[in-house]
Amino acid sequence: MTAVTHPRTSPPSIELSAVRGGRQYVWLTGLALILAAVSLLWPSTPSYDPWSWLIWGRQILHGHLWIAGGSSWKPLPVIFTTVLALFGSAQPNLWLVVGRAGAVLSVLMSAKLAARITWNLAAHAQPRGWVADLGLWRRVVAAAPAIGAAVIALIGTGFMPRYPVPMLLGYSEGLGFALTLIAVERAWDGHHRQAFALGLLPCLDRPELWIVWGLYGLWLMWRERGRMIPFVIGLGALMLLLWVVPQRLGGAKVSGLIGHATSNHLPGSAVNSSFPFWHELSLVLWPLALERVEAAALAMILLAGVLVVRDRRAAGGWLASMHRHGPAVVGSLAGAAGFLWLIGISIETQIGFAGNPRYAVLGVLLVYVGGASAYGWGAVGVARLAGAASRRVRGRGVATAPSLGLAGVLMMLVFLFVPGWFAHRLPSIQGIRYALRYQAQLREQVAALVRTAGGPRKVMACGSVMTNNYQVTLVAWYLDVPIPFVQALPQTQSGRPAVGPNVVFQDGAVSDTPGNIQPRMRQMRAWDEGWNRHNHTHYRVIRTYPVTLYTNCSQYSGT
Repeated sequence: MTAVTHPRTSPPSIELSAVRGGRQYVWLTGLALILAAVSLLWPSTPSYDPWSWLIWGRQILHGHLWIAGGSSWKPLPVIFTTVLALFGSAQPNLWLVVGRAGAVLSVLMSAKLAARITWNLAAHAQPRGWVADLGLWRRVVAAAPAIGAAVIALIGTGFMPRYPVPMLLGYSEGLGFALTLIAVERAWDGHHRQAFALGLLPCLDRPELWIVWGLYGLWLMWRERGRMIPFVIGLGALMLLLWVVPQRLGGAKVSGLIGHATSNHLPGSAVNSSFPFWHELSLVLWPLALERVEAAALAMILLAGVLVVRDRRAAGGWLASMHRHGPAVVGSLAGAAGFLWLIGISIETQIGFAGNPRYAVLGVLLVYVGGASAYGWGAVGVARLAGAASRRVRGRGVATAPSLGLAGVLMMLVFLFVPGWFAHRLPSIQGIRYALRYQAQLREQVAALVRTAGGPRKVMACGSVMTNNYQVTLVAWYLDVPIPFVQALPQTQSGRPAVGPNVVFQDGAVSDTPGNIQPRMRQMRAWDEGWNRHNHTHYRVIRTYPVTLYTNCSQYSGT
């Protein structure tokens, strides 16, 4: 049977160069690095997990590795921190540039994909050669729906709740998910070998990606038969080695990868709720994206499915029908993959994993790609209706550049004001900076107190060291010791010995309110009295904001 020809069966042969091509990654990465470097003018510090990776990178550079305490082992950030350890004390700030650049790149890639899908949606509805007949300014005007989609993705992902602050504190998910989006686009363009090789890197950061990457590898081996088998198996083995071998060499058990993720839960974690899956999905992950974008993504999934089902016989089959509606199918697949990722993280939470919102960022990025391109699709539809109603346009449903421009502006107004303004849903720049300032002050004062106390060697010679649980890795980095050399606070202080640690860095994890300060002042007084009863001097106290240093080195100094 001969397939019925449809005027829009073939995809457009011309795409905007601004949204396609491998060289664009170089420009986007350069822009991300510049913005990340400039962001160091703000108060800046790594957080708990990044300090662990910095310590391990420094240890590897010096020929030894001790993986104990701290965060979970992740090969991707430690590869960077090992290289950056060559720069000594600049290592933390250099890692912040890398981590922050990755987060910026993830936002830029979501905007790039949304713009590209939207442009394809516009070009897909036009006659062949339509773009070539437009001058520069008319191309810009015609690109209004694509530009609008990019702006929606930029706003939504750049100010995603619970995303900017962790990424500015040096977490690695932004970098890993940016690489994931690049790998996805390379696969979309048919560069499967590049896509699979690039996909190795995010798999070194988030184990959830192993399933997707593994299935992709199996498909490549089936598609290419013998040629891809050594390539896929070799990269798969390399990925496993980078996860397992350092764990063994660092003295940790491989099972620790799972144990750490299932045992370190914050008090407010969804894991502690009566129904973790639903709590995580509805109260933690769903609010990470704007409802209007989530609704648009769901509408695109539904409408694209209807079109594919409707035209499957006329097109000559399911695949031909999907090809006919290619850009809409791509946008709907992005949104569907995003929602599936959120569901997957919620399932992880149900079985005991931490369910940190950082893990869900990839899903939110993909939802924004689908939702933003849905708004662009709406603009294209409005422009086509305007073209069909105009007597000056030949051919039913063909949009002109001016109509695309006006429709793009109209759809942006719909996004902004229907059903009302939404800025209150997004974190403010001032709020982000405020959250960073306190953490940066902790870093500055710990470093200053170590210098005031005579340097790392003198502090460690004093005896045992203790600090707030959340500052253990920070203190260990500035003392240049393995993480277990710095004690964390016990789960309960009942039954504590009368004599306390020789060195205590006292601070609050997230603020300086009395309820946050650890160890408690009552505990510090008890330890201080214990030292006195054992014929040693009281703690020497150095108070700075927001860290107080207590030292008692009397039994070592002979006084």
